[in-house]
Amino acid sequence: MKKLYNTILILFVLFYSSNLIAGTGPATEYRVTMTKVELCENGSTTANCLNALTISPTGTSGAVDIASVNAGAAAGSYGNIAKAKIGTLYTFIQITMSRQFTITGTAGNSCATKAGESGTKTADAAGHTGTPGSSTLYVPTGSGTFGNHINGSIDSLGASVSADKTIGNSDEYFQYRKIISGGGLKVKAGDFPTVKIAFDVSNAVGNSGATCTNDVMYANEPGVSISFTD
Repeated sequence: MKKLYNTILILFVLFYSSNLIAGTGPATEYRVTMTKVELCENGSTTANCLNALTISPTGTSGAVDIASVNAGAAAGSYGNIAKAKIGTLYTFIQITMSRQFTITGTAGNSCATKAGESGTKTADAAGHTGTPGSSTLYVPTGSGTFGNHINGSIDSLGASVSADKTIGNSDEYFQYRKIISGGGLKVKAGDFPTVKIAFDVSNAVGNSGATCTNDVMYANEPGVSISFTD
């Protein structure tokens, strides 16, 4: 029996930043915390996860660094494809995760993350022009400024959520829905699929302003693709 290795790790870091992007750059550290992962049945859309099936265990994934070569093994234990219903077609995955990320990197005009600096739910973090250090950065807030595949959540399990396209000031978490390429996932009895994943953190650090020492650093999305093969 094959399990859902790596898949959850990659998917739960996807989001769209509503900040005015002055520049982006690479991350050498990109730690995320996932709190729930669900498969969405055929008929789901970017705005709606139909008949959501939880495949993650109780509790969080812990902070997993997707910029690390060892990150896949850490994420694999959080999701189990064996929980999928035999013969059911799943076309989307929905992930609930913390808005808080731990990131090291540079973005725009060589502005680097500064060790020990921290943003908040409503503000970016200060950067500097020195050596990149580990900072706490947040997914920014926004009302109607995201795609309809994303919405904020006050709680870690997505029981109390904001409207689609919106992350509110009180939201500690957010949900993200990602289409499964290749027509979706259908598990057959005794035949569990292999996961194919590619991701790129070369533009995962965001800088929203010209003055590096101001509050301008935020978490930008990495490039990610996901598919399943028999």
